[in-house]
Amino acid sequence: MEKVRIGDVEVWALLDFVPPPYTPENFFPTIPIEAWEVYRDDVLNKDGLLQLYYGSFAIRSQGKTIMVDTGMGPGPHPQRGNLPGNLVGFMRSVGVRPEEVDFVVHTHLHGDHVGWNVVGGKPSFPRAKFLASKADWEYFTSPDLLPKNPKVKECVMPLQGMGRLELIGGGHAITSEVSTVSTPGHTPGHMTIAINSQGEKGMVVGDLIQSVVQVMEPGWNSRHDIDRQKAYETRIRMAERIEREGIVMAAGHFPTGRHFGRIVRVDGRRYWRVEGERGGK
Repeated sequence: MEKVRIGDVEVWALLDFVPPPYTPENFFPTIPIEAWEVYRDDVLNKDGLLQLYYGSFAIRSQGKTIMVDTGMGPGPHPQRGNLPGNLVGFMRSVGVRPEEVDFVVHTHLHGDHVGWNVVGGKPSFPRAKFLASKADWEYFTSPDLLPKNPKVKECVMPLQGMGRLELIGGGHAITSEVSTVSTPGHTPGHMTIAINSQGEKGMVVGDLIQSVVQVMEPGWNSRHDIDRQKAYETRIRMAERIEREGIVMAAGHFPTGRHFGRIVRVDGRRYWRVEGERGGK
Protein backbone atom coordinates (compact mmCIF):
# COMPACT_ATOMS: atom_id res chain seq x y z
CA MET A 1 0.00 0.00 0.00
CA GLU A 2 1.11 3.54 -0.81
CA LYS A 3 -0.65 6.39 0.93
CA VAL A 4 -0.14 10.07 1.69
CA ARG A 5 -1.95 12.63 3.81
CA ILE A 6 -2.23 16.17 2.46
CA GLY A 7 -3.64 18.32 5.23
CA ASP A 8 -6.90 16.58 6.17
CA VAL A 9 -7.09 14.65 2.88
CA GLU A 10 -6.01 11.01 2.53
CA VAL A 11 -4.85 9.61 -0.83
CA TRP A 12 -4.23 5.95 -1.73
CA ALA A 13 -2.41 4.66 -4.81
CA LEU A 14 -4.33 1.79 -6.41
CA LEU A 15 -2.95 -0.62 -9.01
CA ASP A 16 -5.01 -2.19 -11.81
CA PHE A 17 -2.16 -4.15 -13.43
CA VAL A 18 1.34 -3.92 -14.91
CA PRO A 19 1.34 -4.09 -18.71
CA PRO A 20 4.21 -5.33 -20.89
CA PRO A 21 7.06 -2.79 -21.12
CA TYR A 22 7.85 -0.55 -24.07
CA THR A 23 11.08 0.18 -25.87
CA PRO A 24 11.99 3.79 -25.04
CA GLU A 25 11.97 4.83 -28.69
CA ASN A 26 8.50 3.35 -29.12
CA PHE A 27 6.94 5.33 -26.30
CA PHE A 28 8.96 8.53 -26.93
CA PRO A 29 9.44 8.37 -30.72
CA THR A 30 11.14 11.77 -31.12
CA ILE A 31 13.82 11.11 -28.46
CA PRO A 32 17.07 9.45 -29.65
CA ILE A 33 18.06 6.36 -27.70
CA GLU A 34 21.37 7.99 -26.75
CA ALA A 35 19.48 10.60 -24.68
CA TRP A 36 18.30 7.80 -22.37
CA GLU A 37 21.75 6.73 -21.24
CA VAL A 38 21.95 9.15 -18.30
CA TYR A 39 18.54 7.90 -17.04
CA ARG A 40 19.04 4.19 -17.72
CA ASP A 41 19.54 3.06 -14.10
CA ASP A 42 16.76 5.23 -12.67
CA VAL A 43 14.04 4.90 -15.31
CA LEU A 44 14.57 1.79 -17.46
CA ASN A 45 14.39 -1.83 -16.33
CA LYS A 46 17.27 -4.32 -16.45
CA ASP A 47 16.49 -5.04 -20.11
CA GLY A 48 16.62 -1.36 -21.06
CA LEU A 49 12.82 -1.15 -21.43
CA LEU A 50 10.34 1.42 -20.14
CA GLN A 51 7.88 -0.11 -17.68
CA LEU A 52 4.64 1.77 -17.07
CA TYR A 53 1.95 0.90 -14.52
CA TYR A 54 -1.82 1.25 -14.76
CA GLY A 55 -2.72 2.98 -11.53
CA SER A 56 -5.60 4.98 -10.08
CA PHE A 57 -6.09 6.88 -6.83
CA ALA A 58 -8.67 7.05 -4.08
CA ILE A 59 -9.13 10.32 -2.18
CA ARG A 60 -11.02 10.86 1.06
CA SER A 61 -12.04 14.46 1.66
CA GLN A 62 -14.72 15.89 3.95
CA GLY A 63 -16.49 12.55 4.28
CA LYS A 64 -16.49 11.87 0.53
CA THR A 65 -14.62 9.09 -1.27
CA ILE A 66 -13.36 10.09 -4.73
CA MET A 67 -11.82 7.80 -7.33
CA VAL A 68 -9.44 9.35 -9.85
CA ASP A 69 -9.45 7.20 -13.03
CA THR A 70 -10.40 3.53 -13.23
CA GLY A 71 -7.67 1.67 -15.12
CA MET A 72 -8.11 -0.68 -18.09
CA GLY A 73 -10.88 -2.83 -16.61
CA PRO A 74 -11.18 -6.53 -15.77
CA GLY A 75 -9.98 -7.87 -19.11
CA PRO A 76 -8.10 -9.98 -19.97
CA HIS A 77 -6.60 -7.46 -22.42
CA PRO A 78 -5.30 -9.01 -25.67
CA GLN A 79 -3.25 -5.92 -26.59
CA ARG A 80 -1.64 -5.83 -23.13
CA GLY A 81 -0.21 -9.35 -22.90
CA ASN A 82 -3.68 -10.81 -22.30
CA LEU A 83 -3.38 -9.66 -18.68
CA PRO A 84 -6.40 -9.07 -16.41
CA GLY A 85 -7.07 -5.99 -14.32
CA ASN A 86 -7.59 -6.09 -10.56
CA LEU A 87 -8.43 -2.53 -9.52
CA VAL A 88 -11.56 -3.42 -7.54
CA GLY A 89 -9.78 -6.26 -5.76
CA PHE A 90 -6.84 -4.00 -4.95
CA MET A 91 -9.19 -1.35 -3.59
CA ARG A 92 -10.76 -3.83 -1.19
CA SER A 93 -7.33 -5.03 -0.07
CA VAL A 94 -6.47 -1.53 1.22
CA GLY A 95 -9.87 -0.88 2.77
CA VAL A 96 -11.50 1.25 0.07
CA ARG A 97 -14.84 -0.31 -0.92
CA PRO A 98 -16.32 0.37 -4.38
CA GLU A 99 -19.74 0.74 -2.72
CA GLU A 100 -18.59 3.79 -0.75
CA VAL A 101 -17.26 5.79 -3.72
CA ASP A 102 -19.19 9.06 -4.10
CA PHE A 103 -17.43 10.46 -7.18
CA VAL A 104 -15.33 9.07 -10.02
CA VAL A 105 -13.39 11.82 -11.78
CA HIS A 106 -11.38 11.19 -14.93
CA THR A 107 -8.21 13.01 -15.79
CA HIS A 108 -9.01 12.13 -19.43
CA LEU A 109 -10.86 9.54 -21.49
CA HIS A 110 -8.13 7.26 -22.83
CA GLY A 111 -9.05 3.59 -22.47
CA ASP A 112 -6.62 2.81 -19.65
CA HIS A 113 -8.32 5.39 -17.43
CA VAL A 114 -12.00 4.44 -17.81
CA GLY A 115 -12.08 0.63 -17.92
CA TRP A 116 -13.76 -0.20 -14.61
CA ASN A 117 -16.55 2.37 -14.98
CA VAL A 118 -19.07 -0.10 -16.36
CA VAL A 119 -18.62 -3.88 -16.21
CA GLY A 120 -21.29 -6.25 -17.47
CA GLY A 121 -23.59 -3.31 -18.10
CA LYS A 122 -23.44 -2.11 -14.49
CA PRO A 123 -21.35 0.62 -12.81
CA SER A 124 -18.54 -0.80 -10.69
CA PHE A 125 -19.13 2.06 -8.24
CA PRO A 126 -22.88 1.82 -7.69
CA ARG A 127 -23.51 5.08 -5.82
CA ALA A 128 -20.97 7.28 -7.63
CA LYS A 129 -21.47 10.27 -9.87
CA PHE A 130 -19.00 10.12 -12.77
CA LEU A 131 -17.23 13.32 -13.84
CA ALA A 132 -15.50 13.72 -17.21
CA SER A 133 -14.12 16.55 -19.27
CA LYS A 134 -16.64 18.08 -21.69
CA ALA A 135 -13.85 18.73 -24.20
CA ASP A 136 -12.70 15.09 -24.06
CA TRP A 137 -16.29 13.86 -24.38
CA GLU A 138 -16.85 15.95 -27.51
CA TYR A 139 -13.55 14.79 -28.99
CA PHE A 140 -13.74 11.05 -28.28
CA THR A 141 -17.43 10.64 -29.08
CA SER A 142 -17.16 12.36 -32.46
CA PRO A 143 -18.24 10.14 -35.38
CA ASP A 144 -14.68 9.87 -36.71
CA LEU A 145 -13.03 8.90 -33.42
CA LEU A 146 -15.62 6.86 -31.56
CA PRO A 147 -14.99 3.67 -33.60
CA LYS A 148 -11.30 3.90 -32.63
CA ASN A 149 -12.09 4.26 -28.92
CA PRO A 150 -14.18 1.23 -27.90
CA LYS A 151 -13.56 1.84 -24.17
CA VAL A 152 -15.37 5.17 -24.42
CA LYS A 153 -18.31 3.45 -26.10
CA GLU A 154 -18.37 0.58 -23.59
CA CYS A 155 -17.37 2.27 -20.33
CA VAL A 156 -18.29 5.96 -20.58
CA MET A 157 -21.23 6.46 -22.91
CA PRO A 158 -23.57 4.09 -21.01
CA LEU A 159 -23.21 6.33 -17.95
CA GLN A 160 -24.93 9.15 -19.79
CA GLY A 161 -27.97 6.99 -20.44
CA MET A 162 -28.04 6.05 -16.76
CA GLY A 163 -28.02 9.71 -15.73
CA ARG A 164 -24.73 9.14 -13.91
CA LEU A 165 -22.37 11.28 -16.02
CA GLU A 166 -21.61 14.97 -15.52
CA LEU A 167 -19.44 16.83 -18.03
CA ILE A 168 -17.15 19.40 -16.43
CA GLY A 169 -14.03 21.48 -17.05
CA GLY A 170 -11.20 23.00 -15.08
CA GLY A 171 -12.12 24.79 -11.87
CA HIS A 172 -14.81 22.30 -10.87
CA ALA A 173 -14.98 21.82 -7.07
CA ILE A 174 -15.67 18.22 -5.98
CA THR A 175 -15.24 19.22 -2.33
CA SER A 176 -13.85 22.47 -0.98
CA GLU A 177 -10.47 20.66 -0.78
CA VAL A 178 -10.49 18.85 -4.14
CA SER A 179 -10.95 20.47 -7.57
CA THR A 180 -10.00 20.12 -11.23
CA VAL A 181 -7.35 22.05 -13.14
CA SER A 182 -7.36 22.24 -16.94
CA THR A 183 -4.12 20.76 -18.34
CA PRO A 184 -4.80 20.18 -22.07
CA GLY A 185 -2.47 18.68 -24.64
CA HIS A 186 -2.28 14.99 -23.91
CA THR A 187 -5.99 15.09 -24.75
CA PRO A 188 -8.09 18.18 -25.53
CA GLY A 189 -9.74 18.20 -22.11
CA HIS A 190 -7.09 16.61 -19.91
CA MET A 191 -7.41 17.67 -16.25
CA THR A 192 -5.28 17.29 -13.16
CA ILE A 193 -6.93 16.93 -9.76
CA ALA A 194 -5.77 19.51 -7.22
CA ILE A 195 -5.84 19.07 -3.44
CA ASN A 196 -5.55 22.03 -1.09
CA SER A 197 -6.04 21.37 2.62
CA GLN A 198 -4.67 22.99 5.76
CA GLY A 199 -2.04 24.87 3.74
CA GLU A 200 -0.75 21.69 2.05
CA LYS A 201 -1.08 20.97 -1.67
CA GLY A 202 -1.23 17.89 -3.88
CA MET A 203 -1.98 17.04 -7.51
CA VAL A 204 -3.00 13.84 -9.26
CA VAL A 205 -1.51 14.45 -12.69
CA GLY A 206 -3.02 11.75 -14.90
CA ASP A 207 -1.04 11.58 -18.15
CA LEU A 208 0.34 15.08 -17.85
CA ILE A 209 3.49 13.24 -16.66
CA GLN A 210 3.53 9.57 -17.68
CA SER A 211 7.09 8.55 -16.81
CA VAL A 212 9.61 9.52 -14.16
CA VAL A 213 11.90 10.63 -17.02
CA GLN A 214 9.50 13.54 -17.71
CA VAL A 215 10.25 14.95 -14.25
CA MET A 216 13.81 15.50 -15.45
CA GLU A 217 12.85 16.11 -19.08
CA PRO A 218 9.39 17.74 -19.12
CA GLY A 219 9.91 18.66 -22.77
CA TRP A 220 9.74 15.02 -23.86
CA ASN A 221 6.45 14.11 -25.54
CA SER A 222 5.04 10.60 -25.54
CA ARG A 223 3.49 9.05 -28.62
CA HIS A 224 0.05 9.37 -26.99
CA ASP A 225 0.07 13.17 -26.71
CA ILE A 226 -2.64 14.31 -29.14
CA ASP A 227 -1.48 17.93 -29.37
CA ARG A 228 2.25 17.66 -28.82
CA GLN A 229 2.98 21.38 -28.73
CA LYS A 230 0.23 22.08 -26.19
CA ALA A 231 1.21 19.01 -24.13
CA TYR A 232 4.81 20.27 -24.09
CA GLU A 233 3.78 23.77 -22.98
CA THR A 234 1.38 22.49 -20.34
CA ARG A 235 3.85 19.97 -18.90
CA ILE A 236 6.63 22.59 -18.66
CA ARG A 237 4.29 25.04 -16.93
CA MET A 238 2.89 22.51 -14.49
CA ALA A 239 6.26 20.94 -13.65
CA GLU A 240 7.53 24.39 -12.76
CA ARG A 241 4.47 25.02 -10.59
CA ILE A 242 4.70 21.65 -8.83
CA GLU A 243 8.36 22.30 -8.04
CA ARG A 244 7.89 25.94 -7.04
CA GLU A 245 4.94 25.33 -4.72
CA GLY A 246 6.27 22.12 -3.15
CA ILE A 247 3.21 20.19 -4.32
CA VAL A 248 2.94 16.46 -3.54
CA MET A 249 2.45 14.84 -6.95
CA ALA A 250 0.62 11.56 -7.58
CA ALA A 251 1.35 9.81 -10.89
CA GLY A 252 -0.54 6.64 -11.80
CA HIS A 253 1.86 5.41 -14.48
CA PHE A 254 4.89 5.61 -12.15
CA PRO A 255 6.30 2.41 -10.60
CA THR A 256 4.90 0.87 -7.45
CA GLY A 257 6.67 2.50 -4.51
CA ARG A 258 7.18 5.72 -6.49
CA HIS A 259 3.62 6.90 -7.14
CA PHE A 260 3.87 9.82 -4.67
CA GLY A 261 6.65 12.38 -4.54
CA ARG A 262 7.88 15.89 -5.11
CA ILE A 263 9.83 17.50 -7.91
CA VAL A 264 13.01 18.83 -6.33
CA ARG A 265 16.04 20.57 -7.80
CA VAL A 266 19.63 19.64 -6.88
CA ASP A 267 22.60 21.37 -8.51
CA GLY A 268 20.32 22.86 -11.14
CA ARG A 269 18.67 19.57 -12.15
CA ARG A 270 15.22 18.21 -11.33
CA TYR A 271 14.76 14.89 -9.52
CA TRP A 272 11.85 12.78 -8.27
CA ARG A 273 11.86 12.50 -4.48
CA VAL A 274 9.53 9.76 -3.25
CA GLU A 275 7.38 10.22 -0.18
CA GLY A 276 4.38 8.70 1.53
CA GLU A 277 3.59 5.63 3.58
CA ARG A 278 4.40 2.21 2.11
CA GLY A 279 3.62 -1.19 3.52
CA GLY A 280 0.73 -3.45 4.47
CA LYS A 281 -2.74 -2.41 5.42
